[in-house]
Amino acid sequence: MRLRNILRHVPVSQNLRFLRGNYQYEPLPTPTSVRLLEITPSSERALVRCSLSTFELQSAPAFHCLSYTWGDPKVSKLSKAPGARNRVQESGSFTTGEGRRFIICNDQLMKVSSNLRDALRMLASSNARYRLPKTPRYYWIDAISMDQQNIPERNDQVARMADIFQSAQEVLVWLGKEDEYTRDGITTIERISSVSEEDWKSISYTSLYDHTATGLRERPNVSLYNWLGFIALINRPWFQRAWVVQEIALARSATVIIGDRIFDWTKLSRTLAFLKATRWYHHLHTGKLRHIPSLTRRPGIYKKLLQTNLDVGIAPVYLDATRLQMTAATETSSQEPRKGPPLRTLLDAHRFSKSTDPRDKVYAFLGLADKTLQPFRDQPGVLMPNYNLTVQQVYTEATRSLLTGYGSLTLLSHVQDPSLTKIPNLPSWVPDFSTKLDPYALRFRGPAFWRACGNAKWDINVFSMEHGELDVQGYKLDTIDQTSILLNENGEDPADFWASIVKLALALETPYPNPARKQKHPTRVEVLWRTLTTDTYDKKSPAPESTGDLFIDYILNLQIRHRLTPWSSNDEFQPHQSPVSESIYPEWDTLLRLEPPESSYSLTMYKNRLATVVESMFNGSYSPIGLAQLQHEFDVSGGKKRRLFKTPSNYMGTGPRSLRSGDEIWILHGGAVPFVLRRRPNENYQLIGEAFVYGMMNAEVQTMNLPRRHIIID
Repeated sequence: MRLRNILRHVPVSQNLRFLRGNYQYEPLPTPTSVRLLEITPSSERALVRCSLSTFELQSAPAFHCLSYTWGDPKVSKLSKAPGARNRVQESGSFTTGEGRRFIICNDQLMKVSSNLRDALRMLASSNARYRLPKTPRYYWIDAISMDQQNIPERNDQVARMADIFQSAQEVLVWLGKEDEYTRDGITTIERISSVSEEDWKSISYTSLYDHTATGLRERPNVSLYNWLGFIALINRPWFQRAWVVQEIALARSATVIIGDRIFDWTKLSRTLAFLKATRWYHHLHTGKLRHIPSLTRRPGIYKKLLQTNLDVGIAPVYLDATRLQMTAATETSSQEPRKGPPLRTLLDAHRFSKSTDPRDKVYAFLGLADKTLQPFRDQPGVLMPNYNLTVQQVYTEATRSLLTGYGSLTLLSHVQDPSLTKIPNLPSWVPDFSTKLDPYALRFRGPAFWRACGNAKWDINVFSMEHGELDVQGYKLDTIDQTSILLNENGEDPADFWASIVKLALALETPYPNPARKQKHPTRVEVLWRTLTTDTYDKKSPAPESTGDLFIDYILNLQIRHRLTPWSSNDEFQPHQSPVSESIYPEWDTLLRLEPPESSYSLTMYKNRLATVVESMFNGSYSPIGLAQLQHEFDVSGGKKRRLFKTPSNYMGTGPRSLRSGDEIWILHGGAVPFVLRRRPNENYQLIGEAFVYGMMNAEVQTMNLPRRHIIID
């Protein structure tokens, strides 16, 4: 449709304002007023026409809320960038650059995103009116119902979005148009959601890859192609938006829409619960699935998807968990004020989420947070949405209020590695909430209740925080003198990573430091594997002794792989000397020879285990699938995400990837874990990140008579 045809929809006197596309909002009469949208029914290809009316929220007619993403709704790593030049579409919409579209609202031209225009067309179509539940007359849509350019109004409306979504009859989740992966994705949801929870118990962690598993009780009737479609669906940008956490958590009921396909949120919720119960989300990663022979030979429509690094991950699980928690709270206390999770929990669990405005990484969770808990309990009126503040001011205020409210330094564990920081000029003790936390804080590792500082309390200095400085007290444990490389750092071979790890272990002297005078004296190999796993395995802390046996099997697999890869990778399978093998094999041999004769990890025990493994390989009874869980523990504890280190006093630990020799290990009052600090020229310190130090996680520092010091982190 040409622009002159669009102009026929409005009076000539309004054409100039129409062409500018600057919709003129009438001010809201009260802070509790809302604008609701009424959409004129039309065909799916027609120009969208609608009107806005103002109501008091408490007396407003029934309405639905639309939850959507402002940008491209499809998998971001596969989407093409929108065109940059203006053009007229034959599909009935005048488009401007960067994917903007025009609709007609109250006889004025209004700019909306392409995805929102598609959603409005869907809502205006007869297909939607027949298929959507409880089809209403009115809708609340943030980009239209709020005057985004009016900062005072935006502040008021954002503060009331929780009430708006909770008042809605239904929340419609628009994931965008259908693509070639949608059918498989929805097939997965339909089939998994129909599996009874009783059957979940019989489905093993590794049965996704077990081709001998038959029947529902061993493996659900979902193909690998179906799972790839689900990965594509769950990686649509909607699932990464910060605001959708509140929008879906407060919904009385929610309906998911992809193109013409509609299903209830509860089906997706059951699918996510299944993945959490079976822990299959560990496996559902394109980087792992592309190595499965059947998919390598016949990728079908997933050839491009398999070249990406997409996974299901824990993020959608947390999203649904927050909704389930809010639903349970509403059902048990319907007559009381809404009680959601603590703000700190929301910021932690949904750190992965994204927002167009970085300030919304805090503001998006205020409406969900329980106001009877910290930081609101002792600081009424703190953290009100204010878009006149800078991002730095919002993040610093949020951090200051949480630190003082809880009276502890736990939040320092949620400061990202310095290499990941995006927002400039933040104090090093303030988390950059705009970037995801990778890896998650150590306290998310499982049931470990570490208390490195014991019961020592932090003396709060509010004045220093207001000036960007954090006044802390504690003990300098030691200085880092050796570090490992990271897995695949600078494109190096994985064998080099393990070689650097083993060299650190060889540098340890025995016995290992024992400030608490515990009877047990761990060997080098035990210190190594307990540090690599942060002494947590299979939701148990300390990790059970059997984890050490699994680690020996892991070493065996590493050595077999490094020895055979140079042979099998050659077309003619010619034997040759492998520099990879030589770089890793001698270190393991030396490390095992240094183990005491009675050690479970001695060279003799290792050789016996090797013979057992080789024999079971020949008779077909050996399966390394059980090592997948240990690999996952390594992935989240170390590898690419954390760097191993050693200190002159013989401590081994793991910390942020940016740590380096010369950094200091501190145990601070009010801190559950140690921290890596870097001294600045002005004698203040930069926070690098949290650390795990084996043998120093449970108040052992209080037995060491170290001097207590005051320092400043800026």
